[in-house]
Order: sequence, then structure tokens, then C-alpha cells
Amino acid sequence: MSETEKFTVTFLPAGKKVTCAGGERLLAIARQHGVRIAADCGGAGRCHSCVVRIEGAMPAEAAASSGLSAEKVAAGWRLACQFRITSSCTIHVPVHTGATVVPLGQDDGPAVVPIQAPVLAPSQREGFWSRGEHQIGPIAGQRALGLSVDLGTTNIAAALIDMSSGRVVATGASENPQSIFGADVISRLTLAVRDSAAARDMQRAAVQAIAELASQLTGGSLESIAEVAVVGNSVMQHLLLGLPLDGLASAPYRPYILHDTDVLASDLGLKLAPGAWLYCGPNIAGFVGSDHVAALLETMVDPPPGRWALMDIGTNTEISVFDCGELHSASCASGPAFEGGMLSCGMRAGPGAVTGVRIENGKLNLETIGQTEAAGICGSGVVSLLSELVRSGAIDGRGRLSAAFPGVRDQAHKREFLLANHRENGALPVVFTQEDIRAVQLAKGAIRTGLELLLAATGVAEGAVDRLIIAGAFGKFLDVNAALAIGLLPPAFAGRIVQVGNAAGAGVRRLLVCRSAREKARSLALKAQYLELATQPGFRATFARRAAF
Repeated sequence: MSETEKFTVTFLPAGKKVTCAGGERLLAIARQHGVRIAADCGGAGRCHSCVVRIEGAMPAEAAASSGLSAEKVAAGWRLACQFRITSSCTIHVPVHTGATVVPLGQDDGPAVVPIQAPVLAPSQREGFWSRGEHQIGPIAGQRALGLSVDLGTTNIAAALIDMSSGRVVATGASENPQSIFGADVISRLTLAVRDSAAARDMQRAAVQAIAELASQLTGGSLESIAEVAVVGNSVMQHLLLGLPLDGLASAPYRPYILHDTDVLASDLGLKLAPGAWLYCGPNIAGFVGSDHVAALLETMVDPPPGRWALMDIGTNTEISVFDCGELHSASCASGPAFEGGMLSCGMRAGPGAVTGVRIENGKLNLETIGQTEAAGICGSGVVSLLSELVRSGAIDGRGRLSAAFPGVRDQAHKREFLLANHRENGALPVVFTQEDIRAVQLAKGAIRTGLELLLAATGVAEGAVDRLIIAGAFGKFLDVNAALAIGLLPPAFAGRIVQVGNAAGAGVRRLLVCRSAREKARSLALKAQYLELATQPGFRATFARRAAF
């Protein structure tokens, strides 16, 4: 087989046929031709999210079937990130591998944003608007519009806003297309530092996604947008702006910039109104980004009385504690488990994703998105499942599955709990393995440890916190009782937990239209005292204790 030899690869169920050179990796081919194949670990071969079934001649590559059972390998299952094309073949992409994410819970925020000090003002030149000394225009239409963007690791949420009145004209959301480069920020960061071409690809993907949302919300009239405001975690923001990432890749994890930033939208390839600007909010620390600052900004509009904590659970969980005018913040490397990433049958919130589990008298009942056959399990389903397994005695305090519990089986020296079996249609069964439980234990251990140590450092007891505010799309759909049952959240907070949805998306709307909001965000970012959790006394002991059920 020569690498110059050309082969035809057919992707099903998309029905797309592409031509590629011999020796190319299947995942790279899929990316080049717009075929969605998940790659939670960024294509490093450490997870099974990119598993596909192949028809046709297959090379005996050990890496391409690493970790798969002999039965699966014999049936043609391979890892797309490791499999190299050596002949024409047909690729069957299963639902949980290729499902498009459903961006739920992204449109939270005020319908009309109060403007105290407008970012833009009408210019004396007809069709133009002023941004300080800068002139923007001519602008299509009778009004200047702005686009607020919450650039999340998983989803991108946007709102189109009238820059004069603050009225929200339209909202929209999409999956972050960078997810094909890795489910979490660390996977993307590692890849971007190692491969500058991949970093540029991720930048282009983010810019293109913002442009597509802008086009969708304006009906194709991009020239009506005079201002864009973006918030996101530090890695997402640095990738978007094309900034050096090396400082974020190793201790002490310092970003290239912390302050808020203005760039011409055209410099990033966004074709909006002539002279349009893109504003990125300020960061607090390496892994406490402008999205958390925006969530804090929104919370401060009508802050709860007394002491409160704000938590946004994700691949990087950000936590802040407000006590007597002081603000303390920390971040936890919680990983993608609570978003379905890096799990045997994990998936994002797409059709067929298990969102709820109930075990009654040994009978298993599943709730799925779209009420369809289970294809995998997403974050809310993970918390629900573990709560039921703990309640039913299927796992002990250390997280070990009991072989005697109905539905628990040993497969290829691995213990797993069977959620759904699809032998009749040749698809992989949906399972939750002992390794998956360990991954969730690490995630919940990191989050509980972060909250506990941050409170300890500020001298605030759990019982003295008046409100725990859970922000973010995952937090909006989180079953709080299930989260308390598995120890993800402290029992002391029962009855004092408030779920506010996408506070970052709401906060960035204010940053888009109002200069005073930008000044407040700068003040919050500077005021926050960052705590490096890993250096705190008792970190390891606390983590080990909080990882248990």
C-alpha cells in the first residue's frame, strides 16, 4: 500500500463519500470533511468516544483496537483516532459517537439590558456609530446591533442586542466545533501547545462558529453588527485571540493576559460592519476566566444577602465565595465526566442521551433526550445513575460495583453496569463501567475539595453560607438531590441551593452594551483573591475523603 494511493471512505448514516490517501488516520479524514466523530481525549487514544464500526479490509493495528474486547474487534469496531486507511471501506458512526450536541439551557439572561453608559453612540455621520474616538460604519439598517457570546468549552451561546435600547432581538446556541479536538480544555490546550497548526484550526473553528451564529441571528445581515463581546475560560479566550498558550500549560499556570481586550473583528476574520470591534472580558487567574467574571457580574446585579458561593460545574469548575465584601476564587480540574466525556458510553446532551435513571425493585427505568432508545449517557444522567446505584447498594462507599447486583456483569476482566443492550441491531451496548465510576469519583472529589478548601481559607464554615448558587447549563438541569446523595455537594447546603442557569451568558449581555458593566467586571477581576488549591495543606487527604461515596 502506497501513501499516494487513493481510497474511498463512505461514512454512514451520513452517506458521505470522500477520497483520501492511504495511511491517513480516520479521525483526521472525518475532521477534514465535516463528519462529526467525538474525540474526548483529543485523538490521543486514551478514550473510546471515537469508536466506529468498519466494513472492509482492516489492518491489524493494535492501537486502533486498544481496550476493546475481542468480541468488539471481531465485529469490526475500531478507534477512529488510531485507525489508518489502507483500503476503501465503509464507516458506521454510532449515535453516541456522532450525535450533535443539543445546546440546552443557553438562553438565560435579561430580555432588555439596562444601559448606564453606552458602548456605542450615534455618530454625526449618517449610518455611522461612535465607539469613543473610533468610527464604525456604514452599518446596515437603521440601528446598530451587537452580539454577545459565551464561548463555552461545550456550547456557544449568543444574543443579538440593539445597542441603543438594550433590547434582545434574538438568541441562539450551537455546539463548540472545537470539541472534535478534545472534550475538555486540557486536551485542547495540550494539543494546541504541541501542534501550532491545530491551534490555528481551533481558532478558525471558533471564529467560524461565531460568524455562523451572527448570520443566523441577523438573517444574513452581518453588516448590522457593530460590536461583539465574548467571555469564556482562559484557554478558549486565548485560542480565539491567537495568544501564546505556553503559560497556561504548566505551573504556575499564568495566562498571557488577564486584562480585558479589544481587537478589530476583521483581524480575526469576522466580516461584520466596517470597523466593528470584538471585546473579551477580563480573567481572574489561569483557570478562572472571563466567563466566571461575567457570572459574578450577573450575580452582583441582585446579590443574595449574607455569605454566598457561586459554582459553575464543568470540565474546569470555577468557584467563588463572597464574604463581608471580600471575594475569593478557585478552580478545580474536574474533567469532562459530568459532561459525559471520557466515559465508556458517555456523550453530550444529544438525542438518545440518558438524562435520568430510576431503579425500582431491580427494574431499570431510563429517561432519554427525545424519548428515544438509549445511545449513551450525559452529565445529568451520570449523577442520576450514581445516586441510584448508591441508594440501591450496587456500589459501596469506595465506589466498587457489586457483582451480585442485577445488571452488573464482568466483561473482558472489566466490571460494568448494563443500561441498554443493542445486540439485535449490532450497536454497542450502553454500559457504565468500574473505570467510569472512578472517573466520576475523581471529578466529584475535585469539586468538593475545591469548595471545602476555599471555604476553609476564607474562614467560612459550610453552615454559615446562606446560598450556594449553581450556574451553567449543566447546573440548570442538575438533580440537586442526586448531587447531594453522591456527595458532589455538601449535605449542609440542602435547602440553600439556587440554580440560576447560564449566568455567564447573561453577564456578557451587560458587557456588550454598557461601559459601566465593563468597569465593574475589571473591578471584580482585580478584587478576587485567587487560591491555588493544590498548594493548600490537607489537599490530598481532603481529595481522597471526598472522592468516596
